[in-house]
Amino acid sequence: MPQNGGALGRALAPLFALSWLVARAMAAICCALLAFIAAAIVYDVTVRNLGLQPPNFTVSFTEYVLLYTTMLGAPYMVRKKGHILVEALIESVGPALHAVMARFVYLVCTLLSAALTYYGVKLLLQGIATNDLEIRSFDMPRWILDITLPLGFGFSTIEFLRYLVGVDTLYKMKAQDKDGF
Repeated sequence: MPQNGGALGRALAPLFALSWLVARAMAAICCALLAFIAAAIVYDVTVRNLGLQPPNFTVSFTEYVLLYTTMLGAPYMVRKKGHILVEALIESVGPALHAVMARFVYLVCTLLSAALTYYGVKLLLQGIATNDLEIRSFDMPRWILDITLPLGFGFSTIEFLRYLVGVDTLYKMKAQDKDGF
C-alpha cells in the first residue's frame, strides 16, 4: 500500500497537519485533566479520612472528565495507532486482499466517525438552542459536555481519512513487533 497518499494525500496534507496539531493539543488537555482528577481524588480521600467534609464536585467532575478524555483523546490515539487492533484476519490473507480489506476498514471507520460527528453537532446545537442543564452536584449547560462529541469524532474522521487516502496504514507491522516481543 502506498505511503505517500498520492495527489489526494498531498492535497489534504494541510488538513492532516492541522488535525495533528489539534489532536496533540486535545491530548495535552486530556493529560492535564487526568492529573487534576488524580489530585482531586487524593484530596477527597484525604479530607474524608480526616473526618472533614470533602468537596461535593469530585465524583461528578470525574465522570465528566472521563467523557472529555475519551473524546478529546480519540484523534490522537487514531494517529498514534494506540487503539486495540486485531490483525489476525488481515495478516492471514495475501497482499492484494489485505489492501482491499484495509481500505474497507478505513472507509467504514471514516464514515462512522463522520456520521457520529454529524449527530454530535446536532446534539450540541440542540443543547445550545434549548439551554439544557446538566444537574448534578453542580449545574452546567449540557452543551459543555456535548461539544466533545463533534470534536473527538470530527478529528477522528480526518485521521481515518489519512489512512483511507493512503498517507499511512494501520497495518504496517505485525502485532508482536508492536508489543516488543
